[in-house]
Amino acid sequence: MRRYFAKMRGLGYLMWHARHDFYHILLGLVWAWFLRERWGEFNARWIWLAVLGSLLPDADHLLYFFTYGRHDEYSRQIKEFFKNREWRIAWTLIEKGHKYQTNLASHNIYFMLILLVTGLTSSFFEWRSGVVLSGAMVLHYMFDIFDDVLTLGYINPNWKRWGRAKKEVDQLVSSDPVPTKL
Repeated sequence: MRRYFAKMRGLGYLMWHARHDFYHILLGLVWAWFLRERWGEFNARWIWLAVLGSLLPDADHLLYFFTYGRHDEYSRQIKEFFKNREWRIAWTLIEKGHKYQTNLASHNIYFMLILLVTGLTSSFFEWRSGVVLSGAMVLHYMFDIFDDVLTLGYINPNWKRWGRAKKEVDQLVSSDPVPTKL
């Protein structure tokens, strides 16, 4: 019984610290509901596509950790915590430090514009799945920008450039105040 309670407490901890992703899922579901009302029909696949689209932009964080940003100190810390099975510390570090991860390739206004054009084109050709998916992704990015302003007081510099930062910015990013142990 005690072991079961400890597992539940750990799950509750992870769920509390993953609430940012739950906000994204909620936005995706609201998008699916809005489109259901707009189009006057229900399709369960659209719900799944909206949830997928609302979580898909965060895959760029994982790509950063394991591919193009693997040499970054923040990525090394995250991978080390995962390797040592220190889930709580890794989860909390991701929660606290993801706002300071400004070298992501797809978190910028230009990628949002590409998604908007994709959504409008999908709407023009009546490809509803494309509208659902691209719209949920745009809402994800818009929420992230809004959250940047609320959390940091400014918009992260990654939103104003195309692709990854130059070498000079990499050095500035590594000096950002990201907690190492919690």
